[in-house]
Amino acid sequence: MTKKPLRIFEGDAQPYTPFWRVIDAESSESGEPEIEFYGYISEYSWLDDDITPQLFKRDLNEIGRGGPVTIRIHSGGGDVFAASAIRAMIMDYPGRVTTRIDGLCASAATYVATAGDVVKMQDSAFMMIHDPWTIALGGVEELKAAIDLLKTVKQGIIEAYQSKTALNADTLAKMMSDETWMTAQEALELGFVDEVITAPSKIFQGLQNVAVLNCLRDYAKVPPELLASLEAEPDGETTPADSEPCEENTEDVSEKTETSGAVESAAETAETEGTEGQPEDTEVESQVESEARRLRDYLEIFGPRRLTA
Repeated sequence: MTKKPLRIFEGDAQPYTPFWRVIDAESSESGEPEIEFYGYISEYSWLDDDITPQLFKRDLNEIGRGGPVTIRIHSGGGDVFAASAIRAMIMDYPGRVTTRIDGLCASAATYVATAGDVVKMQDSAFMMIHDPWTIALGGVEELKAAIDLLKTVKQGIIEAYQSKTALNADTLAKMMSDETWMTAQEALELGFVDEVITAPSKIFQGLQNVAVLNCLRDYAKVPPELLASLEAEPDGETTPADSEPCEENTEDVSEKTETSGAVESAAETAETEGTEGQPEDTEVESQVESEARRLRDYLEIFGPRRLTA
């Protein structure tokens, strides 16, 4: 019996469904077959999932047929296991792969972007690298194991960046620890990308990607102009800032989780709505208890294995 994958990001996707979009050459902007990653790099963990990776590999080979392919990215990150698997498939693909950063390439999405034979970046886009995160549960030995795993994953990401840039490991490690944001020109100068595109970008011409915007709310150093660009509606209005946070994870084993943030949010709702008589106190208490139970269940399932970036 196939084990249902575990949801790690809030959203509407069903298990084993593509989180990418395939566009044939006749309909694409580049004139090549394209695959778009606009949003989370999987709402479900790819750990123990053998089905979804095969779907991506099939789509890549069928749309590309061994020829050139363009992969377009506008993503705040996601599951490091998914990003790693996608990176390997891109690098194994026999044809030339161009990765194009349209709006945002952050966290695990950078792992995918730097796999391209040629990496292009819109002049108005941003790139961000940071340390991987995890949730850990257990005693001293389990937490030590989680820390060791994070160090191993970080080293693997550093080596991937080194294969693209001329930066040394110490420099990259510090950039990741500092949560480093780069403009397109800065990414070019540091060697993360090969070309900056100055043509108009459809990303900042009214495309509102809620998943990307949600992801940004968990990062500490988001450039204000990026948030402003993503929050602005085509008519100049702004989108609400009270959407779900991006990730059910922590910056380290001692930080709060997204789910605990949801509990706090429920408590705030109780304080705000309770004064208006909606919902009733008992309903709010039930909601808080439900969120707390969801956190406990999540930790019991995941333990120290879950990694996002």
